[in-house]
Amino acid sequence: MVEIELKFQLPEGKKKSVLQALKTNTAQKIRLQAKYYDTPDRLLAQNHMAIRLRQEGDHWVQTFKASGKSHLERIENEVHLGQCKVEPELNLDLFSENKIVKNLLNQVLGTQHDQLILQFKTDVQRTFRLLSFNETEIEVCLDDGTVSTAEQSEKICEVEFELKQGSPEQLIFFTQDWVKKYQLWLDVRSKAERGNLLSIHQKASPAVKAKTLILNKNDSTDVAIRKMIGNALQQLLPNAAVIADNVANPEHIHQARVAIRRIRSIFKSFKSWSDDIDPQWEKQLAQIFQALGTTRDLDVIRDEIFPELLKADAPFSALPESATIDDQTHLLFQKAEIVCLLLQLLAFSYHEQSHQKECSKLKKKIKNSLNHLHKKIIQDADHFTQLEIEERHRTRKQCKRLRYCIEFVASLYDEKSVKKYLNQLQVVQEKLGFYNDLHITERVFIESAQAQPEFWFAVGWSKAKQEQLLLESEQELIKFADIEVFW
Repeated sequence: MVEIELKFQLPEGKKKSVLQALKTNTAQKIRLQAKYYDTPDRLLAQNHMAIRLRQEGDHWVQTFKASGKSHLERIENEVHLGQCKVEPELNLDLFSENKIVKNLLNQVLGTQHDQLILQFKTDVQRTFRLLSFNETEIEVCLDDGTVSTAEQSEKICEVEFELKQGSPEQLIFFTQDWVKKYQLWLDVRSKAERGNLLSIHQKASPAVKAKTLILNKNDSTDVAIRKMIGNALQQLLPNAAVIADNVANPEHIHQARVAIRRIRSIFKSFKSWSDDIDPQWEKQLAQIFQALGTTRDLDVIRDEIFPELLKADAPFSALPESATIDDQTHLLFQKAEIVCLLLQLLAFSYHEQSHQKECSKLKKKIKNSLNHLHKKIIQDADHFTQLEIEERHRTRKQCKRLRYCIEFVASLYDEKSVKKYLNQLQVVQEKLGFYNDLHITERVFIESAQAQPEFWFAVGWSKAKQEQLLLESEQELIKFADIEVFW
C-alpha cells in the first residue's frame, strides 16, 4: 500500500502545547520500539528503503518502506505478527506475497537477503488522535523519544500527519494551521534516514540534485506545469530540511537555490498554463532566493575565488570581515510563512483533478516560450561588451532560465538535439556565471579596502579577470546565436 503523510519537526518549547491540542486525556498513547536492519554496506539506505521490526505496545509488526513518487508518499508493507512470547526475528519471507516489495528487495539486495544486520533503534512515545477536516480523516501523531546506535543517540520530537481517508490535498491544507500555531517546520527525512546517518557518524545526507522529468506529449499545459513543480520540489524539500536543521554544507544551499530558481523559471515562462498559480508565490520565492544568495556568494568567494587569489600571490592570508557568512540561514526554512509556501506548492503539484482545458497543444506552447527566451539572449550578442553591468546580469539570468525550462521539457524532444543545444548554452552560462562571481568579489573587497589597502589587490585582480571574461562571453554568445534550435 501507499502511505501518505507529512512530517514536521517540533520545537521542544511547543511540545506541551501540541499535547494539549491533541487533548491528551482522550488521545491514544503507545510506546513504539523499533529495530532497523540493513546490509553492512547499507544497500537499503542507499536506495531509500528501510526494513524494521517494531514492538507496538504488546504487539509486533514487521515493515518495509520505500520512497514514493513524491515526498508525500511512501510505499509501505506491514506484516502484523501479533503478540509474541519471545522477540521475533527478521523474516523477509513475510513480504513474499507482495510482488512490488519482493521485486524491490530482489533488485536491491540481490544475493544478500541473509546479510541484514541491526543498524540502529528508535524508542518513542506516540500520542495520537484521529481528526476530521473537509471530509478528510487525518491521524495526528506526536512522537517523542530517541534514535540510537550502540555508540550514540539523538532526540526525536516530531509531528506526523497521516491521511487515513480522503484527499491528499486537504491533508496538506490541514497542516498549515498547525505550522502557524506551533512553529512546525517541514522535514521530509524519515526516522530511517536519521538513524542511518547516526550509524555512519554523519549529520546530513548528500545534497539532492535535480532529477529528470518525463512529460507526456498528451499532457495539458495544466498537468505539465504541476509535474514541473512537483519535480522541482523533489529537489528543494530535502535540501531545505537539512538547512532548517542547521546541518547543511554549501552544496545543500546551492542545490536549494537551484531548485528555487527552477520553480521561478517555471512561473516566469509558463505561468499562463494554469489558472491556479498564486502570483505571490514567485515573489515569496524571490525573497528566499535572495536570502540564500548572500550565503552562496560568500561560499563561492571562500571556496573558489580565495584559493585563486592566494595562487596569484595576494598580499593577505584571510578574507575580509564582510565576507563572514551569516550563521542564521537555518532559521529561514523554519519560518511559518515559508513552510506554508512550500506546502501550497506541494498541494498545487499534487492536485490530480486538474482540468484538461482544450487538451493542449503542449509543444506549441513550449515553442512560443522557448523562442521568446532564446531571442532575448541573442539580441545583444554582437555588442555584449558594450552593455551595462545590470544588462549583462540580465542575460546571465535569462540563460539560466532557458536552461531550466529546456530541462523540464527535454523528454518531448530528440535527445541528441537537446544535448547539442544545451552544451553550447552551458558554455555561455559558465562564462557569465564566473563573470558574476568576480563582480561580487570586487564589491566585497572594495568594502574593506579603505581600511585594509592590501585588499585592493583582489579588486584589481577581479577587474582584470572580468575584462577577459567579457570578451570571451561575447564570442560565445555570437556562436550561440548561430545554433539551430531543436524545438
